[in-house]
Amino acid sequence: MMNELSSAWSCTAFRAPGLREYAEPVITEETRRGVALLSFVALLYLGLATTMCAAFKLGSSYTYTYSLLCALALHIGLSSGKVSHLRELYLLAMLLLVACGSSLVLLAQQSGQLHAILLLSVAVLIMLVPVVPWGLREAVLTIGAIYLMFTASTWLSRVRFATLDLWVLQCLMLIAALISLALVARALGVRKHDLALRFRLEQAQRDLTEMLNRDHLTGAWNRRHIERDFERAVARHHAAGVQSYFGLFDIDRFKAINDTFGHSRGDAVLRAVQAAFSHLSGADEYLARLGGDEFALLMCGPEVPARIGAALASVTAKMDSPLPGAAAPTVSLGLIALPVRDCPSFDQAYRLADELLYQAKRAGGDTILCGQPKGESA
Repeated sequence: MMNELSSAWSCTAFRAPGLREYAEPVITEETRRGVALLSFVALLYLGLATTMCAAFKLGSSYTYTYSLLCALALHIGLSSGKVSHLRELYLLAMLLLVACGSSLVLLAQQSGQLHAILLLSVAVLIMLVPVVPWGLREAVLTIGAIYLMFTASTWLSRVRFATLDLWVLQCLMLIAALISLALVARALGVRKHDLALRFRLEQAQRDLTEMLNRDHLTGAWNRRHIERDFERAVARHHAAGVQSYFGLFDIDRFKAINDTFGHSRGDAVLRAVQAAFSHLSGADEYLARLGGDEFALLMCGPEVPARIGAALASVTAKMDSPLPGAAAPTVSLGLIALPVRDCPSFDQAYRLADELLYQAKRAGGDTILCGQPKGESA
């Protein structure tokens, strides 16, 4: 019970790391809708109360007070759409409820009696608290302010109210307060559970998506990812005013490495290639394993060929143990500069880079050949 109350005390307190950052904008939007709904319901009730006061001729002070409160409710509702901070939304809701309570206190003192419509208004005022999705802390402060204000003003006022009316008011406020706080705590518990569940589901979905887009052996991105992300990444490169490059390479005589030293050593070479390019950000530059010993590169900026050469030169150093006989893995690579206008699709870029790759292999391997689409200036 204490853990539940502690959790319900604040609507933004979460134990799971990262959950608060995820939940806060959702809670803020829900609170904005809650304040708007509170204003609408209050406006509806206050408008009805204004009509009743006029119809039953309770006095101009009643009609005037409820009319002003209608205007306040309308103003709070319109203001809620322009507020972007959670605390400010809470203050708007508190302002509406406390201002209504203060006005009813003044109205009771001015009239000298606790009219039935005043008692009903106080109960409705407190029962409106759960409409806003806030925590117990804010709900207790708001209800406490209304309760203390009415209790002090009615019991300590120079105006002598009927004892029965005072006790009826106390019962109404206490019962309405207990019901409202129970509803606030229950709603917040459900809301937090829902947010935590949504957070875990979205996190699991992201993890699953990344797993599907990652190569299980090396941890590099796979073909599915680079095919889907190719146009977006290249567009970001060009939007930033940097040259975009697509490269395709494979490891020279990789079958001989597997046949001579075993597949475990071949896997170690593949992992070392991925480690050599681990410095790439992963957002706009990355390495992708397309299958077997074939890799693709998407990079941007100046001196990309030199950066690729430096990374490939470090492959041996990235291996847990070098290949026997001082054999060092080498690669053949075809690299094309992608033009800003009429940029080729992934399939077109793959075909162009593949042509350069096989030219490099026919030249004996361990070669980087650079080019660009014919008829285009990069």
